Amino acid sequence: MNNSKKEIAAGIVLLSVFCFMLLTLRIHISGSYNFLFLTWNWLLAVIPLILAFIISSLNNKKLINILSFMVLGSIWLLFLPNAPYLITDIVHLKERTTIPIWLDALMLFSFAFTGLVSGLVSLYYVHQHFMKYSGDKLSWLFICIVSTLCSYGIYLGRFLRWNSWDILTETSTLFNDIIVNLFRVKAILVIGVFTSFLIASYYIVYILLTKKENI
Repeated sequence: MNNSKKEIAAGIVLLSVFCFMLLTLRIHISGSYNFLFLTWNWLLAVIPLILAFIISSLNNKKLINILSFMVLGSIWLLFLPNAPYLITDIVHLKERTTIPIWLDALMLFSFAFTGLVSGLVSLYYVHQHFMKYSGDKLSWLFICIVSTLCSYGIYLGRFLRWNSWDILTETSTLFNDIIVNLFRVKAILVIGVFTSFLIASYYIVYILLTKKENI
């Protein structure tokens, strides 16, 4: 792992520690474990980053590495929506008598920010690896396609309550829902908004990381 990856990993760890400090504080003050689900959502959000680090270590074009990229890349794409999905947990923010709303707001934002950063950084490293095989222009088409699929994954998770692993356990029902809901107005709106947001956010991350690695 190079220095950039170590620094990024350290940053994600620090963000994660802060998230869990807030969650622990909330549990202590309120005596409620209602937001413990954020622990699971956080874990699913960092899986794409771990997979991206592994993918980026496949540094040549040998057949075994190409096949590894295809397999790991598919798993990465399957879990990627879990990272920005944390943004949608803001729906749980509301006034409560047992806890100040600013604490819940900061906690939910912290988890959402950690998930978003993890997802965008993972996208950067997979993008860099894909670029080795496709070139620069085609790799940006890859970003647009991945962002669109990721956004639809967010829609499936938040509104239809599907999980990443359901593709293995409830394959036919999941694909039926994917097809049936693909052209619904709500789905198109969610996909359009999140795709635009992810591409714009990723472009900022791309610029920052590219400049850092070229220093």
